[in-house]
Amino acid sequence: MSPDLFFSVIIPTYNRAHLIEETLQSVLEQTYPHYEVIIIDNCSTDNTEEVLRPYVESGRVQFVRHDRNYERARSRNTGMSLAKGDFVTFLDSDDLMYATNLEDAAGYAAAHPEIKCFQNLYEFIDADTRKVVYKNRLPSLKNQLKAISEGNFMSCIGDFIHREIYQSYRFDTDPVVTGAEDWDFWLRVLADYSVGRIEKVNNGIIQHSGRSVNNQNLQSICTGLERVVSKLHNDPHLSEIYRPYLKRIEATSFLYIAILANTGRMYREALGFLREAARKDLSILTKPRFARVFQIALMGFWGRQRPLTGAR
Repeated sequence: MSPDLFFSVIIPTYNRAHLIEETLQSVLEQTYPHYEVIIIDNCSTDNTEEVLRPYVESGRVQFVRHDRNYERARSRNTGMSLAKGDFVTFLDSDDLMYATNLEDAAGYAAAHPEIKCFQNLYEFIDADTRKVVYKNRLPSLKNQLKAISEGNFMSCIGDFIHREIYQSYRFDTDPVVTGAEDWDFWLRVLADYSVGRIEKVNNGIIQHSGRSVNNQNLQSICTGLERVVSKLHNDPHLSEIYRPYLKRIEATSFLYIAILANTGRMYREALGFLREAARKDLSILTKPRFARVFQIALMGFWGRQRPLTGAR
């Protein structure tokens, strides 16, 4: 690897004119100078292009506008096809890089030339106060296949993939998989590459009502996850790699949908998805995460069933 590693920062966006400039500034203020910024706009209907015009005209940003909203999977693929970096990293247009993100990544990559895929830690930030509301805890990497089978700990923030990977792998752009395309991508990558980790919080996810994860259709997500599981079963290479974990992957899918159902206060539905998770893999009942989701669903369900008292 060259002494001055070059990074490609890929930012997909759609109608985030009120947020994207802060995201972009967090990249432009990096302590490490060797990078490019590629923004893929999914045909925004707000003034995103106007907000970004000064950065594009100054040459600090490469801007591509799709002819319609193809969602993030297609945007990330477009970004990877244009990237020139030794490594690519993804950043949603409402999230942040902390100042030494790329500097730390360059140091890690130089120290571990055999690692083609690695990540740093990230945290969740309140949209109004900018205070940290939750520090995300990532699983051990001692068994990365088990870890990715129990949920998409890679997400799509704070990850770095070498040219060898990003020129060979693509996000599934089938609309059916929308909402599950990240997990599908990382299941495939981690089947073939070891993942490393920088044990430092270098990204922030801004919590706001417009986040994509807060606006997902449960049935669509369910269908997408079913497709991901089906692809694993039907691919000879992946089915062999994940053979010990296929039931856990199916159970994790239902657990994730139950979490989304709880978020939408659909507690009866959440309990149904939890039942399906246990049916797929009974051992998931021992997981603290399952217990937390079940408690929320059960309390919410009984809270709705309890009759009002003292009403006239």
